[in-house]
Amino acid sequence: MGLLVPPDLPFDGMTPSERQVVRAFQSTLSDSWLIIPRLDLINERRPFEVDVLLINDLQGVVGIEVKGGPFTIRQGEWYRPDGRIQSPPPPRQAQNAAYELRDQLQRKHPTLLEKIHVQPAVALPDLVKPDGLADQLPPGVTDAQLLFSEDFQDLNVEMEDRLWKVVATNVRNGPLAADQVEAIVGFLRPDLDFQWDPQAHARYAQAALRRISTELTRALATLDANRTVVVDGRAGTGKTHLALEWAKRAVQRGERTLLTCYNDPIAECLKESLSDSMEDGLLTVGPFERILMELPGLPPLEEPADADEKWWATKPFEHLEKHRAEVTDLFDTVIIDEGQDFSDEWRKVARSLLRDGDTGRMLRLVDPVQDIYERGYQLPLPGSDLVRASLTVNCRNSRSVATFVRRFGGALPSPAAPEGEPVEFLECSSAGEAVSAVGTMLEEFVVDSHIEPANILVCTGHSDRQAQRDLRDLIRAESPGGYSCAAWETWVVQDGEVVCETVHRSKGLERYAVILVTEDENLDDDLLYVGMSRAVMRLAVIGPPNLIKRLRNLSRWAPGTDPREAGG
Repeated sequence: MGLLVPPDLPFDGMTPSERQVVRAFQSTLSDSWLIIPRLDLINERRPFEVDVLLINDLQGVVGIEVKGGPFTIRQGEWYRPDGRIQSPPPPRQAQNAAYELRDQLQRKHPTLLEKIHVQPAVALPDLVKPDGLADQLPPGVTDAQLLFSEDFQDLNVEMEDRLWKVVATNVRNGPLAADQVEAIVGFLRPDLDFQWDPQAHARYAQAALRRISTELTRALATLDANRTVVVDGRAGTGKTHLALEWAKRAVQRGERTLLTCYNDPIAECLKESLSDSMEDGLLTVGPFERILMELPGLPPLEEPADADEKWWATKPFEHLEKHRAEVTDLFDTVIIDEGQDFSDEWRKVARSLLRDGDTGRMLRLVDPVQDIYERGYQLPLPGSDLVRASLTVNCRNSRSVATFVRRFGGALPSPAAPEGEPVEFLECSSAGEAVSAVGTMLEEFVVDSHIEPANILVCTGHSDRQAQRDLRDLIRAESPGGYSCAAWETWVVQDGEVVCETVHRSKGLERYAVILVTEDENLDDDLLYVGMSRAVMRLAVIGPPNLIKRLRNLSRWAPGTDPREAGG
């Protein structure tokens, strides 16, 4: 996905042809390309405009003149539909603007950009490439410099190859160093905080994916007009974004609203995202069992120091049932994120928290593939009293991660997803080797790839919950590679700590880089799915030789195929 600079640039000021060209570049180029539309260049004599500027650190800079509408090229002249000659012709316009930009860049940075070249090109999104074009062009213009409608209408076109032909027409085009890219962007967008480091293109891609996710979920936001709604979607499809949008809309309507889930870390993330909406007291956010202990009017229920899963699964519910008549305020809207974590009985209790059973709203976001607590979740059938919808595009993971996670039930990657690095696999035959391998990967992520520890998650998996916690606790105690690994609750950004949690505790979270580590060669696919889908850009899996062999084999084949049938 080509990266728009700035990422939130509105399309309103562009012509329809410019919007078409920019969107085509976004969808067909990789994330190593920066796209800067509508550059106004002023000198003492006249103004110039570059309609679209492309920057690639391996290929150079391309300034594109966009011309919408039909043209006819005859005997070296460009004719409008009314028969008038276009003056100056589009190639000359592109060249004049490109050379003006080159000159201004060289004046601004006479040493750093002394040899910078801006390659002119013309985009003609409404013109079909004419036959025998090379014989009709004036001297100095090649057909490689002209992009036609077929280049922008076919989403499978190899646009990068097409642009390579553009830059190959001039030997002065060449790779750019990071400081040169930053200098060019800094000159063109002086108020933009921009860095072109090893993670820069990924950060921009993530921002673009978040906007796409917001747009997709916003389309479903108005489903909250219904009384009961269930939206299903795989990991990374935007379920939590939709839950947040629903909560904001309910508060804006003046409704007393509960947004809840099962997992403590997810609840904390939801609270942080909605801090501004919680100021007027209409919104309550938290994990469901704890919410049941804190309903207005309920007498205190003390949590014992040795409270275990059984205590949490029974005591808060018994406490509510015993003192239900004492609850002083209920909710107009209840929103459940990660609803597959709720049993049928829990869902009944959640519905009972509605102030009015006839008009109150119950809105749920679910992923049946993530039913790792084995509470038997089944998607309900739509009906007169229940609306169903689905989110189908993975807007979290890089293409490499999303493609691999698809083998375990994940959604299709977004067309805008950055390519990302291939999934990495490391073998371990003991807990000690597993901890050592975690240290190796942390060193690679932090030192070699310059990823901040705060952007890394170490996730432990095992079919046995206690073994899963034991490995997590061992990693925390050992500080592999010298990196402090901490629980979600005690993790501190400023101390350079890495979050280390079990798969179950990690569900609903995401990090730039994830290390999934296990000693279980038969780790369930649903646990693999949950753990691996936490990774936005980088994923490493550490496990026993047989598991790693299976995963490596799966990584070689497209989703939906059987390696055994393909000779694997």
